[in-house]
Formats: sequence, structure tokens, C-alpha cells
Amino acid sequence: MFLNSDTIKKRVISFENGSDYFKDGENIIKFEDIISYYHQETKQFTNSVYEGNELNFTLFLKNQTKPYIIKIDSNKKDKYKQIYNLSHEIASFRTKNILKEFEENKVVEFGTLNDFKLILLKENILKLEYLGNKNHYEPFVVHKVKMQKNLLIFESENGRRESIFANNISDIALFLQLISKEAYFFDKSQNIYQKEKKIYFFIMGLLVIFGLNGYFEFCCMENDFIDVISSLSMIMLGVVILTSPVFWFVGKWNSKKFEEEIKNKEK
Repeated sequence: MFLNSDTIKKRVISFENGSDYFKDGENIIKFEDIISYYHQETKQFTNSVYEGNELNFTLFLKNQTKPYIIKIDSNKKDKYKQIYNLSHEIASFRTKNILKEFEENKVVEFGTLNDFKLILLKENILKLEYLGNKNHYEPFVVHKVKMQKNLLIFESENGRRESIFANNISDIALFLQLISKEAYFFDKSQNIYQKEKKIYFFIMGLLVIFGLNGYFEFCCMENDFIDVISSLSMIMLGVVILTSPVFWFVGKWNSKKFEEEIKNKEK
């Protein structure tokens, strides 16, 4: 197995449910000192075999130039569960405080790991403002937000656009919760999944048709193009048939590992 993420090593991370801080050794990190928070999960596969889930937990803190980062994978069960639960505690704390700030100040900012931040105003307005070496770029009011699986695309009325992976936005769950109710938000994810599914079945259908034609020569084998396509499809169809039991067992293994991870989080 190639997945082996553990930046905690022998350090002791401790916290209590319902608390507003956690300890990294002797270092106390208060939730109120967190400027932005990122919870990033990546499922790792090798040859279609699921190895585990890598959790990348990133905090930007007041008066700290470097981010506080923990990487841990789900095979380190106790550590993974601890950091996952800590992340949940921070998310809950920040959600309550951000919503309170939004209600009182009518504006709230969401940092990103890109070179811009997102500003949400109470009047259902979302603005994109650049940072750092792009601070000479004019901010723009977002006219449309398109969600394409894990990618978010922000478009202005005059055609300007920026894109970012969802988990590169601070407090992404709350951000999506707030903007998903707005008329400018369009979730294209299901359309993409359906399109990918149709393309898959279309390609598999052609593979079966041409593959069977290669085996049994139903039609048009005197045509060089059809002959070549059918012969290649015949070989590929044979490979699919021979390897399908292996992929069935791999699927069962992956499903079992997914279930174990979920149960570990819930304990």
C-alpha cells in the first residue's frame, strides 16, 4: 500500500467535545483565533483498490504567517477519528459564530487557498475580491455560481470568471449552505454524472456489439475499418469478461472498507 500520511507522528493532540480550543502538545490553539478552516478529504485508489481516505486539515491562525496543517489517513484509525472529530468541533463552532456575524454585520468573508476571497452580503450579493499580487485586479459581483461536481465557477455579468475546487474554500459546507438558496447558484453536478453514465453505457454497448461481431462475424467484416474495430473490440471484450470477477471482488473489498471507515467515525 502506498498511502501513508501522518504528520502528527508522536505529538499529542487533545481536545474535549464542546470545548473551544485544542492542544497540540503544550501549544493551545483557540477556535476563536482561527481565521480560515479547510477540511479536505481525498480517497486514494491503486489499481482500483481503495487504500483509504486522506484527511488534510488546514487552519490559518491570527498572528501566524504559516498555516497549521495536519495530514492523516484513515488507516491510522485512532488518529484519523480524533482529527475528524476535532474538525467537526471546529466546523460547528465556526458555523455558529459566522452565522451570528452574518446576522449582525450583514456581511461575512470566506477565505480560499487561491488568490481571492469571497464576500457574502445580506442583500443576497456575492463578491469576489483578489488578494496578494493580484490586488490590482478589480473585484466583481458574482452573477452566476456553477457547481460542477467538486469545482465551483464564479462568473460576472460581463464575462469575467474564476474557478476553484470546493475544498479550497474555507468553511465550504456553510458557504454552500448559504449560497445554494440563491437564484445565482446552479448545481450542474447531477447533469454531469448522468452524462458520464450515458457515455459509459454507450461505449460499453459499442464494445459489446463490435466485440461480438469480431467473434462471430455477423456483419461487414470485408470492410477493413469494421474488421480492425471488431478485432480490437473482440480482444478488449475478452479482457473485460476475464477481469470482471476480479473487479467484482475489488468492489466488495472497497465497499467493506468504506463501511469500516464510517463505523470508525461514528464510534
